[in-house]
Amino acid sequence: MHLYSCASTGNPSGGPKDVRPPQLDSLTSTPDKQLRFKPKQLNFNFDEFVEVRDPLKQVLVSPPLTYIPKITTRGKKVTFAFDDKEVLRENATYTINFGESLVDFTEGNKLINFSYVFSTGDFLDSLNITGRILNALTNEPEPEMVIFLYDNMNDSIVRKEKPFYFAKPDKEGNFKFQNIKSDTFRIFAIKDENLNYKYDLESEKIAFIDSFINLTDTLSPIIMRSSLPIPTFKIRTVNSKTYGKVNMVCTTSPNPNLPYTLSDTTILHHRESIGDSINIYYHSTLDSFYIYIADDTIKVKPKGLADFMKKTKFTKTLVNHGAFILPSDSLLLHFNYPIGEIGFKNILVYDTIGVLEDVRYDISQDRKVLMVKYPWVAGEKYVLEVDSGVVKSMYGHELDSTGHVFTIMTKDKTANLNIKVTNLDTLQSYVMRIIKEKVLITEVAVENTSEYELVLKGLMPDKYNVEIIEDANKNGQWDPGDYDKKRQPEKYVLSKGEKLRENRDAEMLINFQDSLKPKIEPKAGAQGLQNTTNQLQIRK
Repeated sequence: MHLYSCASTGNPSGGPKDVRPPQLDSLTSTPDKQLRFKPKQLNFNFDEFVEVRDPLKQVLVSPPLTYIPKITTRGKKVTFAFDDKEVLRENATYTINFGESLVDFTEGNKLINFSYVFSTGDFLDSLNITGRILNALTNEPEPEMVIFLYDNMNDSIVRKEKPFYFAKPDKEGNFKFQNIKSDTFRIFAIKDENLNYKYDLESEKIAFIDSFINLTDTLSPIIMRSSLPIPTFKIRTVNSKTYGKVNMVCTTSPNPNLPYTLSDTTILHHRESIGDSINIYYHSTLDSFYIYIADDTIKVKPKGLADFMKKTKFTKTLVNHGAFILPSDSLLLHFNYPIGEIGFKNILVYDTIGVLEDVRYDISQDRKVLMVKYPWVAGEKYVLEVDSGVVKSMYGHELDSTGHVFTIMTKDKTANLNIKVTNLDTLQSYVMRIIKEKVLITEVAVENTSEYELVLKGLMPDKYNVEIIEDANKNGQWDPGDYDKKRQPEKYVLSKGEKLRENRDAEMLINFQDSLKPKIEPKAGAQGLQNTTNQLQIRK
């Protein structure tokens, strides 16, 4: 309950603004750090009117309680009352941390991390654990995760029971357990999506330490790195309402070569994989048919064929590289639907002399991209012309006449990039990728060396990023952590480059180990929010 005064709470005209948080009156409040304590209610008196904001998320209790306590405010007094059914652990040290919930009523000044400690036994536990939780891919803090401590060493404990202690990180990922007992612990961090304080969803991020923590003294800060495990591949949703296309959203990125079949082999169809989706384009006059993919059988009832044929337009959606391309590039024309028929002989490419011979054309596997290849001459301007009807979609729609004018870049308009990576582990294998706007430019495998240098010449002046994966299992890709397999997430570094300038050499120096260090340094004295939140009691 919040009690609001009817009197004016504003500052006198011209007076200084109140920036001081409320201060505890320890003489009239429940004494701190009591032994053999059996509290039912704790009273905290302050020197000004206060309120408690968002107590379910901010007020933290450890070890966890079975029932939600009642927190009320009245004027300058805050009361913390245990539920009548609550039975506290014997010989345990409890800590209550109010986080950022305590504020003065007038200006909202916060009393940060005000805490109260008591013991139900003959002494106060005094050991601490501090650490930081970071995202394994971005190296950024993970303030939304919760850190668990278990005194049970069973591998499955994180799935079966709530923790003995737990803590919530601050905005910079720092966490701290205080007043904990001398014991051996397992430590985990979970992005607890269903708020049941157990690791039981594939969609929950996890971080863990491989070894047990034998807490007999204060430890060095623990660094934990979180990742989202690779979920079991499943098709989550299917949308086949629009004629000619079945969209399937999956739990993870599908293998582009994932096999599938249709119940009628006469149906024209093509498959496209984008992100976590599979699109199957089809053309059929059947009333219904089935798609068999993975372990699913999908029934499709084509509707609206006539309307689709009447209203749909086959268009060119994108031309890669724009007005300038490199001598080694292919010109790429993207379309909104898969290509059906195409008259290659009727596609014309000109230079300043005339029509070119020996131009090569390819179509991408999903048949939505036309690739135009030729030994282009640097500095030359070319014109591509496609008459109406030369290209048809798989449904028979004709592409309107289109064209594209482009120039081949000369060496003095390109840039060079020298990438040097140091501080690699000679016992590890690495994958290094150069990326421009999410497009892979090149990829190399690196192993048995502490340094690697790659020189790229004749690049388009643009921004290039470098991905480096410590490829522990040598599968050519980054793998997240897997608790069941006791595998930590593979180390990953993303180094973002500045925009290259034409006719200039640029250099990127990447110290792999230094790049793994947190991007945001912790503030002096940052401790995180210690121990259990009352959200633990919301869902049992």
